[in-house]
Amino acid sequence: MNASMKINILQAFNGDAIHINYKDETGASKNVVIDSGPSPAFSKKGPKGKAVYGDFFALVTEIKRKEEIIDLLIVTHIDDDHIDGLLKWIKTDPEAYKLIGQVWFNSGKLIAAHLNKPENPELEIALALDENFETSVKQGITFESYITNNGLLLTEIIHAGKELNFGPLHFEFLSPDRQKLSDLLVLWKKEAPDYDTSGRRGDYTKTLKELLETDRFVSDNRCANGSSIAFILSYKTRKYLFLGDSHPGVICEQIKKLNYSESNPLSVEFVKISHHGSAANTCPGLLKFIASDHYILSTDGLQHGHPDKSLIARIIAHNPKSTIRFNYPELIDYIFSEQDYQDFPDFSAEGVNDIPITND
Repeated sequence: MNASMKINILQAFNGDAIHINYKDETGASKNVVIDSGPSPAFSKKGPKGKAVYGDFFALVTEIKRKEEIIDLLIVTHIDDDHIDGLLKWIKTDPEAYKLIGQVWFNSGKLIAAHLNKPENPELEIALALDENFETSVKQGITFESYITNNGLLLTEIIHAGKELNFGPLHFEFLSPDRQKLSDLLVLWKKEAPDYDTSGRRGDYTKTLKELLETDRFVSDNRCANGSSIAFILSYKTRKYLFLGDSHPGVICEQIKKLNYSESNPLSVEFVKISHHGSAANTCPGLLKFIASDHYILSTDGLQHGHPDKSLIARIIAHNPKSTIRFNYPELIDYIFSEQDYQDFPDFSAEGVNDIPITND
């Protein structure tokens, strides 16, 4: 039987949650999940306190219904909008671990051991589990101890330059490098979420051409984003680029080490753009190292001002025939003007589910 693969970019509010399903050579269905979005991607309280369930909850429920498991769970980094949906599932389901096969996650303990440095207690992610859980699982357990106690964690650090296989999938990791791991270990402290977007929405009123005339790149410097796992996924003859929330300088350096360049760019079916379309995480130089017609933005646009229209303008300037894919397609009419389509008539903006991401 020929193996096949499908990729679904879930609606995860301001975060990332990605589901990859493939059939192995025997026809068995396998599931890879990358991040889980913020906690509402699992569930939140709606009107009159009634629970409202999100896409990550629906995914877990469907996998359970099919009597399958999440064969591989990749947690790219510790930011709430990438991990809190998973934590809420674990906190509410005593048997969640039974649905997970293997976890790839750069925990604080793994980073400290890899760098031979003291641990940072700020990196411990507490799980306040209630009395419904087995007596062997105590209140106050951390996420790392939960997954290691249940035999789920890959006990190797994920870093730039590493390669791993999982079934027919091949992963070439581009981020994080040693410095970004060190920065996280030494500098990171839990920050209160900043939901003030008032200063960021101004670029939606400008045209793509106006934004390009005044564009200036300033790199993201958040150590949590810099620690994000990013990789090239290869399946059969096709490649896909998943950039998490990574910093562009690290990605550029690693792509060059793989012998790609402006004259020999990395050709991929799509790019999952870093940090939900933040202008600080994709520089023009990085785009020159990539050849693709499809660029995916994972965000509902309601927090942090992402995606930045100036970032979208860079993509279109790099590839005027590009298709910008949104997992919340209602953003399209909000961001683009008629003048944008007149100035750049060859680009298109569509929902992510329309992208041809199936291998047969």
